[in-house]
Amino acid sequence: MVMTMVDFVVGLGITLSILIFVHEMGHFWAAKRSGVRVERFSIGFGPKLLGFTKGETEYRLSAIPFGGYVRMSGEDPEAEQTGGDWEFLSKSRGVRAFIVIAGPAMNFLLAVVLLVGLVSVLGVETVSTRVIGTVTEDTPAWAAGLREQDEILSVGGTTVQTWNAVLETLDANLGGKVDITFLREGTTESATIDLTATDALAKVGMYVFRDATIGQVAWRGPAYAAGLRPGDRVTSIDGVAITSWKDLREQVLPSPGKQLDIVWMRDGEELTSVIVPKEDKGYGLIEAAQNVERERVGIVQSFKLGAGTAVWAARQIGRLKEFFAKLFRGQASADEIGGPIRIGEIAGDTLRWGLSNFLVFLAVISAQLSIVNLLPIPVLDGGHLLLLGLETITRRPITTRQRIIAHQIGFAFLLAFMIAITLSDISRFFRG
Repeated sequence: MVMTMVDFVVGLGITLSILIFVHEMGHFWAAKRSGVRVERFSIGFGPKLLGFTKGETEYRLSAIPFGGYVRMSGEDPEAEQTGGDWEFLSKSRGVRAFIVIAGPAMNFLLAVVLLVGLVSVLGVETVSTRVIGTVTEDTPAWAAGLREQDEILSVGGTTVQTWNAVLETLDANLGGKVDITFLREGTTESATIDLTATDALAKVGMYVFRDATIGQVAWRGPAYAAGLRPGDRVTSIDGVAITSWKDLREQVLPSPGKQLDIVWMRDGEELTSVIVPKEDKGYGLIEAAQNVERERVGIVQSFKLGAGTAVWAARQIGRLKEFFAKLFRGQASADEIGGPIRIGEIAGDTLRWGLSNFLVFLAVISAQLSIVNLLPIPVLDGGHLLLLGLETITRRPITTRQRIIAHQIGFAFLLAFMIAITLSDISRFFRG
């Protein structure tokens, strides 16, 4: 296993610390804005390492760097209440709901900011070539006579300059027939693709040509150990000429654990080394990704794409309903969902692939955490909102005893769920 325990601990620690800190910052800001006294804002848990007091709030750095917490006056129903206007439970239901919902809102805002920022800085993926790299047999593209290395000139009478344009035009013609003009060995030819029974681009059956240029390399992976770096173009593996990413995959995938001689070009210089693909489910991986072309987009498009991705990530939590439905029917496996250990694995792995990959992962998890925290389970923020809703409907406050019982039930449910997920994570971790 290339990922070490250090990767796991560092990845999990950074991820949870940021997510929980941002979440608690939301509660902190909303409480301060609403006139609720915040007694303590802690980064981390456990014994105090450093700290200072400003106004009525103690700010501290604690020994266990996995998150943080906000302690508000009068939020504990078991503690003595003075009835002061600065206490959480003395505030109106609307104000308390505002403070509660601010935590999940900050998590979602973090996701949007990260994703919009990444799109603004990195741009969006584009493919300037129009050359076909692969055509799958028994698909509309194959039936039309299209083959590898054909260069698409027009689709449906519309001239296309990039592969993105090819896909956009094909997408507009799904469910019908479309004429396509292409260049093959210097000769212009035409064909008609029958898409009347095709409802998705993935089913058309043709894929763009990608050369064997390295885009990303995982730290300490096989490619990194062999000396490959972003921008290198692989030219041969074990004496077999490599002209495309497909060629590279065909040489690497069947060779787990085998020493392969690899040759590549860097700034006009030919370099050689030996690479040993790691084994993963019977296949060989060198932990390198193909180069991706990108183009810059404006701030409006960046916001649209970034916010749209955050919304998509948050909506994936809806799959929990399917999971619990199958669980109650005895058809679900705990392997279908991950807990803290799985988060640590992915966080550590994305860190090896670079900061941008980790930030995408962090944004997705933050968006999903915002929805999880709104589930109507006592102890979670959604549970607090549920109790506030019940108070509004019944027009009388939830008693301290009822609140404590609800929290105990919610805590027991979450504890049992997290134990089951963690045990599944441990089992999956040692299965490799």
